Amino acid sequence: MYLKINLNDEDFIEFNSYYIMKSARGKRSIMFGRVSILIVAILATIIFFAANANSKFIIAEAVVLLAIGVIWFVSYPRMIRKNIAKRVLKVRREGGLPYESEVELSFLDDVIVEKTATTTRETPYSDFKEITQTDKYIYLAKHTAESMIIPLRCLEDKNTFLAFLKEKIN
Repeated sequence: MYLKINLNDEDFIEFNSYYIMKSARGKRSIMFGRVSILIVAILATIIFFAANANSKFIIAEAVVLLAIGVIWFVSYPRMIRKNIAKRVLKVRREGGLPYESEVELSFLDDVIVEKTATTTRETPYSDFKEITQTDKYIYLAKHTAESMIIPLRCLEDKNTFLAFLKEKIN
């Protein structure tokens, strides 16, 4: 089986976003970021209450901080994705992204041959730990933060391809 893949920055942004949103470490980080503003709001309310501030002021402050906390909680994942996109584009401008835009993949009996303009690399199927499918991609995970990104737009028949991969990797 042979695939020619054209990756772009959006593919890399999607992978990094997926990894951060789904990994245990990323989930903890996101939850901490989401909850931290709510904790600050509660602490501020307690401090004003302890300082015997005007009760109307405390209520108004609590309502405003709660609203800010809810907006923060809901929008935090989007903010992370936007931050990832900025970082990827910055690294792209500096010429340091860890992927090639054009890749030829040959799926042989025992290995996947990954050929780019500058390198050829063979990876045994046994090096891959997991196959993950999203609505736009298939990720072949080697370890924590390294995966082979296969956009579904490059596949003619994703079901046949997935069955082939599952047979080889699992």
